[in-house]
Amino acid sequence: MTDLLLRGGTVIDGTGAPARMADVAIRDDRIVAVGPDLAADGARVIDAGGKAVAPGFIDIHSHSDEAMFVNDALESALHMGVTCVVCGNCGGSSAPVSGLAEAELDRELARLAVKRTWSSFAEYASAVDRARPAINVCSFVGHGTLGSCVMGAEDRAPTADELRRMRALLATSMDEGAIGMASGLIYPPSAFGTTDELASLCAVVREKGGLYASHIRNESSRLLDAVEENLEIGRRSRVRVELSHHKAAGQSNWGRVRESTALIEAARAAGVDVTADQYPYTASSTGLAVTIPNWVHEGGTAKMCERLADPAVRARIRTEEVETGRAWDRIVIARARHHPEWAGKTVAQLSAEAARDPLEWSCDALIEHDGAVDIVHHSMSEDDVRYVMAKPWVAIGSDSRANAPYGPLSFGKPHPRSYGTFPRVLGRYARDEKVLALVDAVRKMTALPASRLRLAGGGILRGGARADIVLFDPSTIADAATYDDPHRYPVGIEWVIVNGGVALERGETSRERHGRFLRLGAELGGA
Repeated sequence: MTDLLLRGGTVIDGTGAPARMADVAIRDDRIVAVGPDLAADGARVIDAGGKAVAPGFIDIHSHSDEAMFVNDALESALHMGVTCVVCGNCGGSSAPVSGLAEAELDRELARLAVKRTWSSFAEYASAVDRARPAINVCSFVGHGTLGSCVMGAEDRAPTADELRRMRALLATSMDEGAIGMASGLIYPPSAFGTTDELASLCAVVREKGGLYASHIRNESSRLLDAVEENLEIGRRSRVRVELSHHKAAGQSNWGRVRESTALIEAARAAGVDVTADQYPYTASSTGLAVTIPNWVHEGGTAKMCERLADPAVRARIRTEEVETGRAWDRIVIARARHHPEWAGKTVAQLSAEAARDPLEWSCDALIEHDGAVDIVHHSMSEDDVRYVMAKPWVAIGSDSRANAPYGPLSFGKPHPRSYGTFPRVLGRYARDEKVLALVDAVRKMTALPASRLRLAGGGILRGGARADIVLFDPSTIADAATYDDPHRYPVGIEWVIVNGGVALERGETSRERHGRFLRLGAELGGA
């Protein structure tokens, strides 16, 4: 018996194998057969002629942790062909929360008009399931979140008892379904963590069979040291390592990805289980608060804003460098809720219009917005993007929250990667520029991230595999979102199937919701 039959498509199975003409038969949430001229057996038939039929894309680096509570379709991710978002990245997760972590999360949720109904990781996973998202979700535990739960946001190493409590909370959360731990070593309080502390926590991740991901401590002048730190964490703890959004930021550092990837490849050859991911753009996106030194952030957002009001603090900040630099003419405001008119303008422009010094203007903007001003930072080299993309061990991840062209998530001018990451790789870089083959581009979005997550039956098209599938037109697929007009769906993606149900039909969002929270030890492999 078959529920759904995809007829006459070009199957790209996710392994990197050559494409082939075949039908795909689906029953419940599984693929039951892949082959020519399969019998319909009363199933609904979708004409896949002229389309590529591929496993659904896995966004290994997403920030959609709370998006489903605002927009259950997770529209921008769904329209890119994404069938699973991996959340909890860059040191911050939505669970577990207590103490300062709880206060900081509630701050963020209030901006989205979302009421929190959870504290533990298990409760968060259940809340996501109740939201009935259109696509699947899983999550790391944020290293910074752990620290905020146990020791607030203090700039020091944990005591032996605090580290024991952090390890216990991480172990409990992984028992409840978290896929591992992610650090964000430019973002306090994760930035306050030591290598010893991270290695100790990663020993727990390894014992539970999880994955450690890291936004490394420096992606510019000290890139190699920052990569080496995480390789050392992998060596000490024997944890599997994922280096997030690999790049070299700042023009003086362009080209250093050749050295950093060589360092990674040497570690891989020596037995360190390490891979990386990237997004296909030359601009990053984060918060304006990254232009403020780490010590100002100690104690959390409220303390930071309090310090920023002090002229003596501002004077000290001016004398100190920060990892991201302060190229004000290349830092563009993406979202500032009290000033929507700022979106798309640089800090240099806005401060000049206000007849203010850029640093003074930035401090004032952060205070007015309770620390929450989003930016796009143009800082990377196109040659570096291509060089990293060609590496076979580099997956594709958007590093973005799912947005929508309507409702609360349509606000401002967020980075276009939220809408364009996967089709941009398939269209521009694979089809047009031939940086990599189409089948390999698909592998980097499917089988490769699935193997890192140990997602059983995920990321591959074969009998018995998960029925998470995307149909796209390889001749037309392209990103449409731009920095100036980011809320635009891509072209060429017509059908998305999640857990055997239709989520996107002829380019339109279905009313059906088939996604669920994927838990370590159930859908995702553990120890």
